[in-house]
Amino acid sequence: MQPTPITKTTADAPSFRIRRARRGDAESLAALLREMGYPHGSDAQTVHWVISHPEIEIFVAADAQDRPVGMVTLSHRPQLRLRGRIATVDELVVTEGWRRRGVGRALMQQVVERAGARALGVKRLELNAYGDRGEELQRFYESCGFARVDRMVMRYTELEKLNG
Repeated sequence: MQPTPITKTTADAPSFRIRRARRGDAESLAALLREMGYPHGSDAQTVHWVISHPEIEIFVAADAQDRPVGMVTLSHRPQLRLRGRIATVDELVVTEGWRRRGVGRALMQQVVERAGARALGVKRLELNAYGDRGEELQRFYESCGFARVDRMVMRYTELEKLNG
């Protein structure tokens, strides 16, 4: 089932719509990732791979000229202990000029709807938030219906060293 595009217009902000990312969005997605603090962004090959992957979805907020001004990525997979699917919000970013205009909230709404019972039917939707905007970001996610849970995130850094 394909998600219904969400179009938002407010008195003080131009309209935008939420749609699935397309191969032609690769350059815009790379720029958004750079705004998140990933200096190398992404490359077209990786974007094409992720867009075509059956367990990852990218939604973009597009302006009136259909240029992405925000994006959210959702990965989903089966998990044994939950006896069902789990989904993770991997990235959420809105370009600076479009922040505080409802774009991030609309992207999160799209993810919650997609993860819901009538679409993916996940048993759990999670996200990890990083960066220096901790409390502000936490309040935003809480206002979107997420709750903070204790968690330890660890990485096997040798792979990062080997595979850059």
